[in-house]
Amino acid sequence: MIKFSYCVFALLFLYSCELKGVDSGSVENKTDIDKQLDTTKSLKDTNANELENDSSEKVKIKEEPSDTLTLQNGIRITYFKKGSGPKLKKGEMIKIDYRAKLEDGTVFDGNHLVKKKSIPYLVGWNQQTKGWDIALQELKVGDDVDIFLPAAYARGEKGIKGLVPPNANNIISLRIIERFEPTKVVDDIQIWKYDELDEPGDSIGFKDEVHLNYWVSSERKPRYDNNYMRGKPFKLIMGDGNIVPGLYKALHFGREGDRLMIKIPAKEAYGSEGLVNQVEPNEDIFYDIQIAKVIKSK
Repeated sequence: MIKFSYCVFALLFLYSCELKGVDSGSVENKTDIDKQLDTTKSLKDTNANELENDSSEKVKIKEEPSDTLTLQNGIRITYFKKGSGPKLKKGEMIKIDYRAKLEDGTVFDGNHLVKKKSIPYLVGWNQQTKGWDIALQELKVGDDVDIFLPAAYARGEKGIKGLVPPNANNIISLRIIERFEPTKVVDDIQIWKYDELDEPGDSIGFKDEVHLNYWVSSERKPRYDNNYMRGKPFKLIMGDGNIVPGLYKALHFGREGDRLMIKIPAKEAYGSEGLVNQVEPNEDIFYDIQIAKVIKSK
């Protein structure tokens, strides 16, 4: 977190809504929701080119599911393919391929919108709505599913203006591609590099000027600060002491143009003091960063 503290990577990192509970329906009698989930096409077989041409296109309905898991909160997971190994756990980084849809099949979000085959996702850290993390911790690598999220576990009463109506249920077509191990670990700081320039940009050294686009979360408070809301990159001079130690250490492993995810333990962030109204004492923090520019010191 930048000490003197607010975009979003596609719609994946939109602010979470304050949500209300809903009643889960009977799992025995088929509703319109059941019919939608029972016949939605597997994400693996979805024509990505069609989705890229029109993000609001209705997804075609074809394939039969293999199994369904219904949770007590009304979240329903419909399997098209089952993976193997242990279930996902909080704090694990994974790569996912996903489409977020309304019940009529309208796609409003997905990694295809940023022309990526997959994107990284940190499980249990509220990168999306709470329904995502509940469902993901029931899944394994290799699973290809549709996740029905009641509105209270999706975008709630607020929705997303122009994209998700208030109190709208969501369906997430999702493939868990793999666990994504850190690119580098130093002093318990985990660093994942998930994008870079075709030609590597300048490395970062002492007294270099670095321009960052970022958002940062604590476990308790997702995306509590980001530069996008201020409309310009954050500028810092390496070694001037205006960022937490863990971020300073991590940036030494980046280059201009890199996108990094950085999980910083409390001892390398705000320690036992925390940050008022943002980070609890002894709480870890998590950055998603684009290194926009590096100006080498003279």
